[in-house]
Amino acid sequence: MDTSINFYELKTQLADIGFHEPAIVDQLREAMYTEYNYASLYTEKENTRFQINLDKDYTGAFSFDTYDAILTSGDQLRDQVFSPNVPVSEAIQLLHGRLQRPDVTADIAGSPMNRQETRVSLGLSPNDHNEPLKQINNPDEQFVHKSQNPMNTQNVEFLKKALLNLGFGEQVNAALEKQIKAKTPEFTLAAKHEFNQQKVDHTLHFKAGENQEMYFFNKFDTTLDKGKEKEQNQTFYINKGNGITAKEAFNLMEGRAVHKQLFNKEGEGYHAWLQLDDKNLTQNGNKEIKRFNENYGFDLESVLKDKGIKELNTPEGTDNLFRSLKKGNAQQVTIERNGEEKKYFISASPQYKTIDLYDHQMKKIKREELLQPEQKQSTSQRQSNNQKQGKQQKEELPGKKQSRKSKLSV
Repeated sequence: MDTSINFYELKTQLADIGFHEPAIVDQLREAMYTEYNYASLYTEKENTRFQINLDKDYTGAFSFDTYDAILTSGDQLRDQVFSPNVPVSEAIQLLHGRLQRPDVTADIAGSPMNRQETRVSLGLSPNDHNEPLKQINNPDEQFVHKSQNPMNTQNVEFLKKALLNLGFGEQVNAALEKQIKAKTPEFTLAAKHEFNQQKVDHTLHFKAGENQEMYFFNKFDTTLDKGKEKEQNQTFYINKGNGITAKEAFNLMEGRAVHKQLFNKEGEGYHAWLQLDDKNLTQNGNKEIKRFNENYGFDLESVLKDKGIKELNTPEGTDNLFRSLKKGNAQQVTIERNGEEKKYFISASPQYKTIDLYDHQMKKIKREELLQPEQKQSTSQRQSNNQKQGKQQKEELPGKKQSRKSKLSV
C-alpha cells in the first residue's frame, strides 16, 4: 500500500474514535517511516494516558491494532486495553467509573475490550451506539475482577514496547519480568550498543508506583567509551514511554542535534531541535540541553535546497535524508557538480541555522564546498569571459603606449 494512502486511512480511523490532536498526526506521520514492524503513538486526555499500538503487515502497511488507556489518581491506577472501535470518550468513562471502586481492577491478562463489552460495562445498550453515556455506580460487573496474577502483564508489555521504540530491543526483557514479578520497588538493568564502531553502555532505571501495581521506565544513563579519551556520561529522561532513543542519545553525545516532538505543561505538542550544551552543566553533572523550536528560524529544507544534492531529486530520497538528519545522524550525500559526483557527510546545525560538512573520514571541512553547482559554473564562466574580453581589448589597442587614463578606462 502507498504510504500516503496508509497514513490517510489511519489518520481518519484514529480521528473517528477521538484521536485527532495535531501531536498524534505528527507522530503518525513520523511512524510511517520507521524501520520496525510496530509503532506506538502517545497522547493524554482528561488525566488519562493513551498508547496507540500500530502493527506492520507483510506488505509494509501499518494497521491500528489496539490502544492502552491508563488513568492515575494519587496512588490509584486503572488501566485497560481497548479494540480500535472503542471511542476514547467511552474508554475514559469506563476508567473513571473503575476509579470509584477501589476493589475492582481490570482483567489485565484478558484480551482487549471491544465496543460491545465496553458499552455493557458502562450500563449501556451494546448495540445502540447513539445512546448517550451516563454515570453509573457499578461499572465492569461482567468484565473485571481482582487479578490473581502476581505480575501486571499489561504493564510489562507496555514497558517492552517502550524499550523497543526507544531502541533497546529485547535484551533486557527477561530481567525486566523477573524484577517486576519479584515486586522489586526500584531496580536498574544494563544494556549495550555499538554505533559507528564505538561501544555504548546504558543503565535503565525502573521504579514502581506507590501501590506497586504499575512500574515506570523513568530514565537511562548512557556512557560513551572514547578509548583513551575521557568517558562521556549523560542521563536521558523518559516521559510516558516516549523520549530520546538509544541511537539519538549517542548522536547527541557526539555533538550533533536531534529533532524531537516535545510536550509543554498543558500537554500540547511541539517540535524542537535538541543539542547538548558542553559549557553548562546541571547540578548532577548532566549537560544542559539547548532547545531550538520552530520559532527559532532554522529551516533544514531551505538550507539544503538547490545545493545539487542528488538524494533530494526524488520524494523517497528526500524523506530518507531528512528523517536521518532529524535523528541526529551524520548522513552521506552525493553532490552533482560539473558532470561529476562527490560524496560528503552532513549533519544539522540548528544553532547556526546551517549544516556541518564532513569528508569521507568524518573530518569537518568548509561549508563553502557545498556551493550550488550552477553558482560554481557561472563564476568560472565569468572568469573565462573576462579573460577573453581582456585579450580582445588588448588586440584592439594601438601599439603605442597608452595613457594612465586609457588604462583606467579598460
